[in-house]
Amino acid sequence: MKETIIIIVILIIILCGAIYTQKFLNKTSDLLVSKLEELKNGIEKNNMTTQEMEGKSDEIYGEWEDINPKWSVIVLHDEIDLIETSLIRMKSKIKTGNFDESMEDLDTSIFLVKHIKEKEKTSLKNIF
Repeated sequence: MKETIIIIVILIIILCGAIYTQKFLNKTSDLLVSKLEELKNGIEKNNMTTQEMEGKSDEIYGEWEDINPKWSVIVLHDEIDLIETSLIRMKSKIKTGNFDESMEDLDTSIFLVKHIKEKEKTSLKNIF
């Protein structure tokens, strides 16, 4: 009887951890994607000044710096490195005025963040 209770408690802890982790990943990835898409729309429509674009890219990278240590516990480091590399390239291209080239890195960053969200989702496909 004791063993059964211990197993049930452990399963409940694992399930609660998975739910919390999933909610955290969803929230933070949605935040990053929305800010990246906002910057992308600003570049596409030319309705942002260069300073606004630089400020927005710095803001996005600041958000990433807050999220990165927490994600590194959950997500593979190779994938985190890809996101960070893409964000740094995007930020530097915006600072140098290469807005067209920064669009590629914006799209890459959006794809990678969305991919992490889907990959880490708790589903039968990801379990088996």
